Amino acid sequence: MTGFGDASERRAAAQRRQARMAEARRRVEAGENTSPPPPPLPAPSRKAPRAPRAPKAVAVDPTAPGGHFAVWRSVQHFCTTDSRPDAEASDLDTIVVWSHMLQAFRLRPRIVARLDAEGAWLPVCYAKDGKREPIAQAQADKYRDARLGETVLSGGAQAPLKDSDHPEDTVAL
Repeated sequence: MTGFGDASERRAAAQRRQARMAEARRRVEAGENTSPPPPPLPAPSRKAPRAPRAPKAVAVDPTAPGGHFAVWRSVQHFCTTDSRPDAEASDLDTIVVWSHMLQAFRLRPRIVARLDAEGAWLPVCYAKDGKREPIAQAQADKYRDARLGETVLSGGAQAPLKDSDHPEDTVAL
């Protein structure tokens, strides 16, 4: 005996397999293996029709009056109180196109903001691949409040920024 089973064991296995196949054939021929009929369809619902979806969040109008814009390399940079922008310009399109030259920071979108009359930066759009991406007004308000220190930006497990993560100078375009 080799330990791998002798001929009688192999014959017994073959006989069991043949018996199972014969039983399966018998059940199919007798109609025992057919699947049950599908359950009846539910009656049509008599619910009230759904209300239309709420409109999307209002996007910030980046073309609103105001003439001084700046770009930060990420939302996390922008929301850090008193953080310095990477570049400033009086033209929105100039700053958005220039932002594409910034080195990406942890694959985060760059954010463009406009300086208001009180001296606070208000986010107007994201900059991605040299193009504007809209930002919802509610999201822009959250970012502005976080920058002013009124709220905390909920970023999950973001690593805190180091001094070397911030630009040394702001480029004037």
